[in-house]
Amino acid sequence: MSTLHIFSKPISYYDNARLVNLIQPQDKVLLVSDACYSISLYRQLSASLLVLAEDSTARGIDIVKPDESLNYADFVALTLSTSQSITW
Repeated sequence: MSTLHIFSKPISYYDNARLVNLIQPQDKVLLVSDACYSISLYRQLSASLLVLAEDSTARGIDIVKPDESLNYADFVALTLSTSQSITW
């Protein structure tokens, strides 16, 4: 099973080199809160990103393919479908 990585801050807050080595191709990357502002930069971690719809809408950010917008019910289902989740 995959790991769900949940980011809440812009990517500049984190050590990118470490993240690239920790996130595996089968893992899921979910952006919430202010992480939505760095959606294009987070693509270095995953080809397809998941974004919490309420947070992207509140920040005026449109989600386009291949990224996917999730509501809170989808978020809960996603956490149940992964073996573990890590909040950064």
